Amino acid sequence: MWDWIGKLAELHRQNQLAVLVTVTKTTGSTPRKQGAKMIVLPDGSFHGSVGGGVPEYYALKEAMDCLQQAQSRLAEVPLQKQGEFPACGGTMEMYMEVINSNPTLYLFGAGHIGQSLCQVLEGTPFAVHLVDEREEWINAAGIPAATIRHKCHWSDFVEQANWCDKRSYVAIMTYDGTIDQQVLEEILPHPTRFLGMVGSKGKWSRIEKNLSDRGFDLSRVLCPVGHDNGGNSPREIAISIASQILSVHYGRA
Repeated sequence: MWDWIGKLAELHRQNQLAVLVTVTKTTGSTPRKQGAKMIVLPDGSFHGSVGGGVPEYYALKEAMDCLQQAQSRLAEVPLQKQGEFPACGGTMEMYMEVINSNPTLYLFGAGHIGQSLCQVLEGTPFAVHLVDEREEWINAAGIPAATIRHKCHWSDFVEQANWCDKRSYVAIMTYDGTIDQQVLEEILPHPTRFLGMVGSKGKWSRIEKNLSDRGFDLSRVLCPVGHDNGGNSPREIAISIASQILSVHYGRA
């Protein structure tokens, strides 16, 4: 049996959109029985098998449609002879489950605001990926267990992350304004639904001039990020950012 659980864990960590195909019911003669699984990726590649031939072709076709619609569904595959092509003659029922389709927040900086933002977003639809190369901060005890931690250089993370204009949200709040600008510069070419950065209006004015002079389009950048709730503690700032992110997600912005 192939390690589909391990593959799902790997895809979850990578925030990779995919479809988990599971054979839920079979009648008559079929190449695989109930419980057979395969995982289909957006590029058409797949892992595992639901039987090859007709069922696999159908599963791949249905899975790609599920990815485009971002919707799970139940599908029935009749394995009848078509033209000169033989088939088993039975029927297979498959559940196409879209995984890792939740909105994702790529959070750069595990400081006090970053940790608070992870806590505030716990229990929401967001999968939070926290990025920081500092050992003592990325492993802080206050970070929720559900937060996916990445102890690496921000540039390495940006390069390997999965970007999508419908589900990728970004909040930049590192310990250094120069690094904030560098992170922003590398993210700008990628599609995002939300792109915000912590900072004063003065800080943003300097960064805006630096990047605008180099031809970057900054029209989608929110800085200072967050709704103005009048608070200035890390927790209050985190709440204001979470409020703005959720407003965009639910179409209230």
